Amino acid sequence: MIVTRILISLASVFLALGLLAPTLTITPKAGDYTWLIKIFAPEQLDAITYSIVGVIQKLYQMEDLFLAVLLSIFSVVSPIIKLSLYWIATSSNLGKAQIESNLKKINFIGKFSMAEVFALALIIVVIKSFPGGSSAHLEWGAYIFTLSVIFSLVVALRLDSKQS
Repeated sequence: MIVTRILISLASVFLALGLLAPTLTITPKAGDYTWLIKIFAPEQLDAITYSIVGVIQKLYQMEDLFLAVLLSIFSVVSPIIKLSLYWIATSSNLGKAQIESNLKKINFIGKFSMAEVFALALIIVVIKSFPGGSSAHLEWGAYIFTLSVIFSLVVALRLDSKQS
């Protein structure tokens, strides 16, 4: 159980870093008119880098509360709850029935936390399809966030195998 708790701790650290670290850089372009915009409004073509928390803050500032809340639930709240339930499930004073109950809750919540990875992929595809050559590049925070997801999956597999 010690190895599992170490994995939970690592997943938690990677989650925190992944939420705050640079995740996505968007470089706008205007196709054939890029040179003109560089002359009159060069700031419009500045690359913008976002973290996951930064995107949530930006959505809140833009008063897009629905997306801000949705992204908060999928990328922040559900992974934190899932990792907390993992920590509780590895507690030595829980019985087998309590652990199984926790694992059912974790499996339910885990479905929601994977939505963040799909949302990030969708954003990149949409931006790359913009006319004019705009581009989106993943930053190191996306990889750290993905490591958190991977460590969480390993923890789930370890806990499932212990219950069998």
